[in-house]
Amino acid sequence: MYGHHLFDLFKTFSRKEMTRFHAFSLSPYHHKHEETRALIAYFSNIYPTFDGRNCERNHIWQHLFQDRPFDNAKLSVLFTYAWRLAEEFLVQEQLRESPLPQTLLLSALRERGQKQLFERQLKKSKKYLQQLDLRDAHYYQQVISMAGEAIEFYGVWEPKRENQSVLEKESALDQYYVLEKLRDAVSLQVRRQILKGDYSARLLERILEELRTDPEVYGDAPAIRVYFNLYQMMEAPSLEVYRRTLNIFQGNEHRLQQQEVTHIYIYLQNFCIAQINRNQQAFLRELFGLYQAQLARELLHEDGYLVEWHYKNIVTTAIRLGELDWADHFIEAHRGDLAPESAENAYRFNKAAYWHAVGAYGKVLELLTQVEYRNIRYSLGAKALLLRTYYELGEFEALHALVESFRQYLQRNRLLADFRRGGYYHLFRLGRRLAKLRAQLPYLPKEQGKQRLAKVRTDLEATSPVFNRIWLEEKMNELEAQQ
Repeated sequence: MYGHHLFDLFKTFSRKEMTRFHAFSLSPYHHKHEETRALIAYFSNIYPTFDGRNCERNHIWQHLFQDRPFDNAKLSVLFTYAWRLAEEFLVQEQLRESPLPQTLLLSALRERGQKQLFERQLKKSKKYLQQLDLRDAHYYQQVISMAGEAIEFYGVWEPKRENQSVLEKESALDQYYVLEKLRDAVSLQVRRQILKGDYSARLLERILEELRTDPEVYGDAPAIRVYFNLYQMMEAPSLEVYRRTLNIFQGNEHRLQQQEVTHIYIYLQNFCIAQINRNQQAFLRELFGLYQAQLARELLHEDGYLVEWHYKNIVTTAIRLGELDWADHFIEAHRGDLAPESAENAYRFNKAAYWHAVGAYGKVLELLTQVEYRNIRYSLGAKALLLRTYYELGEFEALHALVESFRQYLQRNRLLADFRRGGYYHLFRLGRRLAKLRAQLPYLPKEQGKQRLAKVRTDLEATSPVFNRIWLEEKMNELEAQQ
């Protein structure tokens, strides 16, 4: 296969984008090289199969030039031309979704001295902005750019005319600056939790102080309110602050672009997960609500398909909450929403998790034998599910063998993050101790059994991270109740 970055780029294109790129290449304004057009037409015809023989140099050459002798240098030149055209196409696609063209038009009219046309276009652009519900960074950029053009225009053509352009620009600049600082501050808060290093931001404290002292200064700037509350939530975590932040955000979702909305949901989602990992179980219900809100808005989809990991996380959350009927309905109802290449694997794994939750352990083992473990998430999740299933079935020999194989698995997988490695390691370690103790308890003096159970509980309480901690605690409680 011809290893060229064009193929990597084309794999990210939708069918609509590939068709548009082909049409773009046919425009004589952009490009007139017939052989490059033929190459791009070939790419459009083979879309989306950019692999195998389709992408071999000799095959491409024969398609373009039939019986002419293969010329690798010429084909390389055509690929270079096609890449440059693809770059230009991407820029044009971004411009279609950007507010920049309106500002560029104003700039062109101003530079050409078209006073009436400029004023007409400025009025039209302002009216368009006023009608927008959006109040995000892109909105402020538009106001700043348009006000800047108006300042330049009136400074030359009507310097004595009173206009509000400078005040409009200053107000928008303030709001844009504060918003961007807050967005960065939230991002830095996340980085501090993941990476070591100094992630302080100069001047941020002055902005925070102004917002704390007089929050109504930016009361008409919903994005600022949302990010300020996100920052406070991360700085001093609590259920009350989380719920206040969520209410403010969801009340202003319609004033933010979808990409921004998606990012904020991810911040809230990760915050809930972090609190759950700290044993703040009230956030489990909050996380469930976030998933449902995102499902309703199709924010958990990519390329029209529900992402399999969101599918898994939603099922896991519902099961942990005891929403078993809901989980089963969700697994079946959204099976068809998954990408075809991952649908069956995701379905089997999550159905196995459901059968475990309702105690149908034989069905769990049957389904897990059909799951492909090419992805480490499925591999780890399936092993943890097997551990719990063997425990429930009293299959202690199989459980001990699984724990030993898992220990070797962890030794081989050095790239596994420390938190994840530790969480699974302690689950399997403590799971084996409980299983061994469960098998021995009927033959131990009652007092000795209580002492051993107390040691395991002390170990569990002192250990972090431990995945499936609640399950381990339930099994501990069951054994203690038998003493």
